[in-house]
Order: sequence, then C-alpha cells, then structure tokens
Amino acid sequence: MTDCTCGKNHDSSGFVSGLAIGLVLGAAGAHYLNSTEQGKELLDTLKEKAGEAFDSVKDNPVLADKIADLQKTMDEARATINTAAEKVAEATEPAKPTPKKNFFQKMGASLGK
Repeated sequence: MTDCTCGKNHDSSGFVSGLAIGLVLGAAGAHYLNSTEQGKELLDTLKEKAGEAFDSVKDNPVLADKIADLQKTMDEARATINTAAEKVAEATEPAKPTPKKNFFQKMGASLGK
C-alpha cells in the first residue's frame, strides 16, 4: 500500500519562497533600470532593440501570410459560433401561448355570443 495524502497537507512554502524571491528581484531590477544611469541606458537599448525586432517581424511576408490565414480562420469560427448561437436562441424561445379554448370549443360546438 502507498501512503498517498492526495493533496492533503500540501506544503506551499516552496511557492511562497519563490514568490518572495521573484518580488524582491523584480523590485531590484525595476529600481536599477529606472534609477541608475547605466540602467536607463540599458532600458533605452532594450527598447530600441525591441522596436527593431518588431519592425523586422512586421515586414516578414511569411508571417503576414500566417496572420492573414489566422484572421480568416478566426472570422470563419466567429461566423460558425454566431450561427450556432442563433439556432440555440431560436430553439430555446418560449412557445407562443395558444388562446385558451373553453370546453364547447374543444368539442367542436361553438356557442356563439
């Protein structure tokens, strides 16, 4: 037999430690990039390189074709979903109430007023 606790008494101290270390490192990095002269230069360089990379990706014809194909697929999926939603809405509409007939009208003999 195994001694599986199956999630009970799970120790989350590793997660909390990792979260704390991530917060401290993130705060230190933000302080360095925004407060020091070297950090500001590094941040400007990173922004410039990111802009160049974005421009090179944007001008790539293969990527543009892939994006166009993705947009076409998304439009087709959107149309299919809208059609299905309309069918569901029609199928779930409450039935229109029929006028209530009295006993004599049901039996075929109308008593006229």
